[in-house]
Amino acid sequence: MPVEIDPERLGASGSALDAVATRFGTALTAFRAELSAFGRPWGTDDIGSLIGAAHDEVSAFAFECFDSALTEIASAGADLGKMAVRYAETEAAITSNLDGLRRMLGG
Repeated sequence: MPVEIDPERLGASGSALDAVATRFGTALTAFRAELSAFGRPWGTDDIGSLIGAAHDEVSAFAFECFDSALTEIASAGADLGKMAVRYAETEAAITSNLDGLRRMLGG
């Protein structure tokens, strides 16, 4: 079964992933700001301090995961864009070489 690659669609997919990464980054920044705006509503007593420490650790880990996902999505978009360019260049080179061969053979 032959594999067909459409460089245009591949590039469009890369652009779409870039757009997703941008929107995700914007939403993540807004979420961080909103979370920070709440302050530390759990208080400073013993129980509040424990809740605050747990919150800080969990939110730090969650944002680390979100940041990693954002980086991966953006990287995948860029990689697809580069791949689309390479496929298009390769296709053009193959077409040019085959056209040259056809001319040499008198076709």
